[in-house]
This record gives sequence, structure tokens and C-alpha cells, in this order.
Amino acid sequence: MHPGRMSGARGIVSDRRSELADFLRGRRTRAAPLPGGGFTGKRRRTPGLRREELAQLAGLSVDWYTRLEQGRDVNPSRETLEAIARVLKLDEDERGHLFYLARPEPAGGTARSPARQERAEPAMTRALEAMRVPALVFSPRFDVLAWNGAACRLLVDFGDVPSRKRNLLWMTFHHAGYRACYADIGVIEREAVASFRFSASSYVGDPEFDALIAGLLETNEAFRALWARHEVRAKVSGIKAFRIEGRGAGDRDAGGGPLVLEWHTLASTTSSRQQLVYYTTRSAGGPEDERRLAALCEDAG
Repeated sequence: MHPGRMSGARGIVSDRRSELADFLRGRRTRAAPLPGGGFTGKRRRTPGLRREELAQLAGLSVDWYTRLEQGRDVNPSRETLEAIARVLKLDEDERGHLFYLARPEPAGGTARSPARQERAEPAMTRALEAMRVPALVFSPRFDVLAWNGAACRLLVDFGDVPSRKRNLLWMTFHHAGYRACYADIGVIEREAVASFRFSASSYVGDPEFDALIAGLLETNEAFRALWARHEVRAKVSGIKAFRIEGRGAGDRDAGGGPLVLEWHTLASTTSSRQQLVYYTTRSAGGPEDERRLAALCEDAG
């Protein structure tokens, strides 16, 4: 498998048109099939909607939609994309992903920051230094660029991770210590892949992104299965449950259970597209969660 092009569910694709085709095929096969054999009444041999069924439901010609799903040179209108999104029952993030991939590539390509970044920009570093809760800065490729001591107590000591492997997506599937931090790694895997796919849509064809994707496709079965689902998420906040037993004064009491925290992101306003993620107690978490997180942060110095 060549790492120089973005990886799709069934292999490697090289541009937004091909990624759009791969996305549509993936979502169509996961759509609810029509009952009773659909319009043709024939026995169904494949999951989801048939290509001709989707075209008819969206008011499109089968030939035109087939060309779109084959990555051919067609330019769908907004109305056409809305019809396809309606038939596939796409959510807000998936619709945004569909519209982005269908947008014609500007002449000369899209201006963007380098996929591979070595350090956090000064503004993000200052924001990180002001944090008194676990926080870290990462790039669009999910490379970890900076972190504080509390993040090392909650997760792992990122300074001990080789720089080429210091990547949130890679660590989610390959770093045993990082994986052990979470109460339900399956949920984390799914969220990580969906969020990464959303970020990667702005870097289709970038060799740094594609090397990471290809490496995971080659080495991890769970990643292959999740990548094939074509899920996308543009989440900027959420909730995660952490295992912190034995990793600080905040959980020295027996049977403390997972520590459930909210996470939020701050996005850079520059072309770097870096993000800072930080973790706080939930508003409904109560004083016990606050005590446990505070003790964890105190242990970090």
C-alpha cells in the first residue's frame, strides 16, 4: 500500500473527487434498505441502498449518480447534494463533509498549513501555560505539540513518547499506556477516527496525512473497520471517562471508579489550525469529581 495518497475504505484515493465517491459508497451501503426488494423486487445481495434506488429517491438519473460515485468529473449542485444528504439521512457533520468534498478544488490547490508541525505556536503555548487543568496542543494531523504536567498525570507522559509516535490517533490504537487511560477504549477509538477524518478532508493527498492513515490501515484491524465506516465528526466538546486508579492522590480511595470529565477545544485563529484541548469536571459531576481532579493536578506540580 503506497502511503502517498489519502486512504479510503477500500484502498487509496488521491483527490477530493475520489474521496467523495468513497464517502458516498460507504454511506449508501450503510443506509437502511428499502423493504421487499426495493423498486425492482429482486433479491438483495448487498447491504444498504442500491445505487439506482438512491438515484430514484433523490430524483437523479442513475447514469449521472453512477458517474458521481465513480469519481468522474461531474459538479453536483447544492440542490442535488441536499437531495443526496436527505436520502442518506446525513447528520450536520456528515452534510458539511459532503458539501466540502463536492466543492470544486480552487485553481492552484487549497492554501493550508503544513500537515506536519513541530511546535505549538506562541499564542497556544501561552494559553496552555495559563491552564490549571489537564491540557495539550495538537495539530490538524493530531500530532501532540505541547502539554502540561496535569495532562501527563491524566493520560501519559508525552515526553516519553518518541516524537514520530506522539500522535493522538496513532496512540489511540497502538500505545498501551494511553489506551489504558480510558474506561471504554472502543468509544474513544470511534470518536478519534471520526474526528480525524473530518480534519483529514482538508488535506486530501497530503503525504504526511496519508502516511499516517496507510500505516494504521496496514497495522490495526480495529482502525481498518472504523475507517471503512466513513464517519465524520466536528466535535469541539464532549465527555470522556478516565481510569485513574493508582495515578494520584485524587484516587487513593478504594473503588473510586472512572473519573468522568468534560473536554473542550480552543482553535487557533491562524493558518496553523492548531487546537488546545483541556479537561474539566462536569457541571453535574459534584464535589467528589472536583476533589479527584484537583488532587491529580496537584500531583502534577
